[in-house]
Amino acid sequence: MIRSIINLSVGFVIGLVVGAGVMLIAFPYLFPPPVVNETIAQFNEALERPALFSGSFREDAPGQDFAHWAKGRISVHHMAGNDAWIELKSDFEASPGPNYWVYLNSQPDIDDEGDFLADNRRVRIGKLKSFEGSQIYQVTTSQLNDKRSVTIWCETFSQYIGSANFEGPLVDALAN
Repeated sequence: MIRSIINLSVGFVIGLVVGAGVMLIAFPYLFPPPVVNETIAQFNEALERPALFSGSFREDAPGQDFAHWAKGRISVHHMAGNDAWIELKSDFEASPGPNYWVYLNSQPDIDDEGDFLADNRRVRIGKLKSFEGSQIYQVTTSQLNDKRSVTIWCETFSQYIGSANFEGPLVDALAN
């Protein structure tokens, strides 16, 4: 009788741990957040300004695999005063996963976990709103001063998801 109770208890604990682990991984696939389609115009009373920077998530980065990836374009817009907006464009997509965050990095070519963690001047700007669709994140122009890329990072598993370098003439001007 006691042996049965011990076996049942051990089975319950193992089942609970395995079930929780499977659900943590499966949840974003089973219940993804809705597609977001924010635009700069929605956040700034239809005022559209030219992009300071643009870029694309590199799909060939060594840190990406079948379960950790991002693709699509980005742009950075200067708005009134000290405000700037980072826009993940409508073609943005990322692999589903838990607890994704958007970061600004001071280095370009963030290709994997090691590159990301080596950048001690990175700035976390916001939780990823959806795994696809246009998304807007507000930052200050001072936060952009020495930044060269945007990275999507999984906080739960410390996993690199994807990175996009800033491109355009202002990138060179900021470097000088």
